Amino acid sequence: MKIKFLFLSLLAIFLLAACSDQASNKYDLDKIVATLNGKDITTRDIISQYPITEENIENYLKQEIIIDEAMNSGITVTKEYINELKETWYPNAESVEMENFNAKEADALGLTNEEYFDMWASTILERVEYFQAYIKTKFGEPSSNEEVEEWGKKIDSHVNNLYESYIENKKLIIH
Repeated sequence: MKIKFLFLSLLAIFLLAACSDQASNKYDLDKIVATLNGKDITTRDIISQYPITEENIENYLKQEIIIDEAMNSGITVTKEYINELKETWYPNAESVEMENFNAKEADALGLTNEEYFDMWASTILERVEYFQAYIKTKFGEPSSNEEVEEWGKKIDSHVNNLYESYIENKKLIIH
């Protein structure tokens, strides 16, 4: 249960980052931002989750690495499960203030705010589930509240080390 709370907190942080007002309507959506294991990551990929900032790009790439590691270790997250989560977390999308939800990102992608939210919610839930499963496999769960901070530091260190390792080994090339 503690791990779910921590990852829900992480989701809230992602949501805050995604809702920040730093986006511009002028993007080259096909611009290759990075290449991860031969797969190009474009501005379109990042803007599907976050406004384009250096910090958001780095966070997105770190998440991609964790998802890659999770998939390589046999972890899968089904679309059916994501749809169940979406219904649980966002049972009534109208309750989300669509008027301002990433209007600039939605516009840049040629989507309505509602369409953007639907795509965003599915994608963020899938990304968080892969992240959770990977972390739980690698680090388990803290057994007490006192262990949470140390556990979080280990995770941060692991993610940062993976990021640097991927860059060093040319598995991640930032353009």
